[in-house]
Parts: sequence; structure tokens; C-alpha cells
Amino acid sequence: MHTYRLKGASGKVVGQSAGLGEKTLIGRAADCDLIVDEEGVAPHHAEIILEDEGRLQLRHVATGFETRVNGKPVLQAGLTSGDEIRIGSCRWVLQAPGLRPQKVLTPAAVKRRRSYVPWLLVTALIALAILAWQRGWII
Repeated sequence: MHTYRLKGASGKVVGQSAGLGEKTLIGRAADCDLIVDEEGVAPHHAEIILEDEGRLQLRHVATGFETRVNGKPVLQAGLTSGDEIRIGSCRWVLQAPGLRPQKVLTPAAVKRRRSYVPWLLVTALIALAILAWQRGWII
């Protein structure tokens, strides 16, 4: 069985970590498992349910409020390690110890980024050489 937890990434929850149980209720109310006392958070805002197969399911339960998973508003969403959950101005990252986030393994994430610094240096050196030649510093 996996031990899931939410790691606070922004807002009032930054740096905090909260373990997830079979059912974790998130909101402002005192009876919530994860209490977030902040504007934009409903008394009972969302819940995360651990299903029999070990999968996590997030359900938005508040009316007039919003829950986002990976930047998209949702009413219900399956969760995997590395997913970002945003409620109000608070943002968490779902962590599952021993599991790498699937986002890390996408082609876009592992694609090597091209560096433009060498081209900028070459262009600057050529420009300096032309300037020096025009001024007669180089014969």
C-alpha cells in the first residue's frame, strides 16, 4: 500500500505536509481532515478518496468555489504522484513515496533544451571584430 501525502507548495500551506487517509476532507470547517482557513476556500471544499485499487480520486464538493488539478478546474479527477492541486491560493503537490511523478517521464519534460548562449557569444565576438576593423584597430 502506498502512503500518499500533500506537500504545500504555495499560499498558507507552503512547506507543510499532510498525510492522506481513506477519505480526506479539505476545507475551512473544524471537522475537515485538512483545514485551510483562507479566503476562497469553502467550509467543505473537496475530498480525496483512496479507492480499493489504490488509486486516488479527488471530488470537488463546494458550490460557488473552484478546485484545480494541474491548472484545470475539475469537479472530479483521478490523481497520480506529482499532480498539483489548487484550492483558493493554496497549492499542493501530491507525493507518493517510491513513485516518480509521471510528469517527469513525459517527452516534453526530458527533452534537451537548446542553449543560445554560445551563439550570443559568437555574435558578440564577430561584432567586436568588425567594429575594431572599422576603427582601424586591426589591420
